[in-house]
Amino acid sequence: MKKLLLCCILLAAVPPLLAQIPRNATGHYEYSQVITTDSTTVAVLQQRAEKFFSRPMLAHWDSTYSIQYNGASARAADGYIEINLTKGLWGDRAKVGLQYAIIPSGNGYQYSIGRLVVRGKEGKEFPLEEKPAELKHKHYDQLVNRTHRYLQRVIGYMKREMSGVL
Repeated sequence: MKKLLLCCILLAAVPPLLAQIPRNATGHYEYSQVITTDSTTVAVLQQRAEKFFSRPMLAHWDSTYSIQYNGASARAADGYIEINLTKGLWGDRAKVGLQYAIIPSGNGYQYSIGRLVVRGKEGKEFPLEEKPAELKHKHYDQLVNRTHRYLQRVIGYMKREMSGVL
């Protein structure tokens, strides 16, 4: 009886966790955070941002460019990540397009990842927030969860790069 009670408590205490991709005010998925740094100049942060966007192993960058954001110079990139899905006997891959921006400031930087769009086969595209009718729920949940985990790793790498560790 005690073992059964212990099992029930453990099952209730440790539910499976689903990824929670943050949303912006308009309801679209978007990662954004302001990071403060100690005595790092804007020029050094700009160089580190350029170095981060030159890494092809994290994402397939279609283009990288400079932008102006609230009067400050920033680095941005458009690209995609490939997410493996367990679908059928062999599985499948989905390309998730994204826009990534790093905005250095006097006491740190802000990053933003937005415009998450799934690039399907035959040119079909849909926003990651909206599940298309032809996609099964379990495959859509898998896509969202794996996209979230992958982007968390990319953000962690970017934070190490911007702090000067790499």
